[in-house]
Amino acid sequence: MKDLTNLKTYIIDSDDPHEVDDAISLEIKEGNKKNLWIHISNPCKLFLHDSNVDLNARKRNSSLYLIDQYVPMLPKDILEKANLAQNKVSETISAAIEFNDDGSINKYEITEAIIKPKYQLTYEDANEILEIEPKEEIELIEIKNLLEKSITFRKKQGAIIFESPNSKIKLYEDKIILTKLEKTISQIIVAESMILMGYVTSLFIDKYNLAAAFRIQKLNCNPSEILNRYNDSDIKYIILKQYMGRSYITTKPGIHESLGLKMYVQCTSPLRRYLDLIIQRQVYNKINNYEVLSKDSVSKIIDYSKNRQSENNNIFKNDKFKYLTLFFKNEKKAFYKIIFVKWINHKKNIALVYFPDYSLEILITLFVSIEIYSNKIYKVKYIINDSNLLEFIY
Repeated sequence: MKDLTNLKTYIIDSDDPHEVDDAISLEIKEGNKKNLWIHISNPCKLFLHDSNVDLNARKRNSSLYLIDQYVPMLPKDILEKANLAQNKVSETISAAIEFNDDGSINKYEITEAIIKPKYQLTYEDANEILEIEPKEEIELIEIKNLLEKSITFRKKQGAIIFESPNSKIKLYEDKIILTKLEKTISQIIVAESMILMGYVTSLFIDKYNLAAAFRIQKLNCNPSEILNRYNDSDIKYIILKQYMGRSYITTKPGIHESLGLKMYVQCTSPLRRYLDLIIQRQVYNKINNYEVLSKDSVSKIIDYSKNRQSENNNIFKNDKFKYLTLFFKNEKKAFYKIIFVKWINHKKNIALVYFPDYSLEILITLFVSIEIYSNKIYKVKYIINDSNLLEFIY
């Protein structure tokens, strides 16, 4: 186990995180060589595989973030011990990555570590530091530079960097707010560090022939051609997703084309995603020469997880629909702007549309004479109904 408490370690997250499971730091070595360290909380030491805690987590499969409710995958006492925090000494699974000048990975190391984060920043805090670039925070600035080079390299390997904003529904003093969230530099570099952790972990797993849940994706299209064709559109990335092949999970390593990686696993959220926890346990057990899970065991867990996640997705979908319905009922605007993407079922008037004011991509019932996408903004009126889709008329 490596003692990395001397490194200036940064936690960067939202302003209201329930689980804090990742952090980053910079190590400067001889010859001015630099290691990017990515740290992931290690709850594996707190309970055994197939224990009651583990079986309950497997059943839940993931934490649920509903509009007015949070349902954790792990119990409160485990989260209190495993959550990373400012000035708290924590045990982690950490990866050191040394880059080549072009942003590719020269070498990596995965180990157990002890860290003591110096800063716990919100994305806004980190954005401010990265904008001002104070000399005192040269480590965070250098981390940003390394990760931007990594993004550039992955783009050359065919990675797609989705630059469109997201939407968020939240309750504020009993009022429903639907906001448009632009992606910021701090969110981009945190996301890149998590992708890199997934990549080097997949290399480690493949090297030692461990069973794991690899994520595979074939694009089945030419992304550059599609993005160039719809370059002036607010929804070019939404259109691109309609052409892309869907990702899937398997125990066999394979290429993830939209990330520009030859293999990839999700492993950076073991406090809130059960398959991430399984992958972390495999790595932790291998590092310590403990018995690892068999391919058959992991395959069965993957199949079970898919079913459980489908149920969780339906819960989330119904919760989102409930609050979007209340939002549009309460807003009572004369009209809303939409961009038509495509018909899902033309006979039943079910369409995929995009609300540019909210960066909201959603299926609705739409009464309008449109045949194909035209990059035109339509003004539509919300109709109160009792169906399971929001309804609008042109």
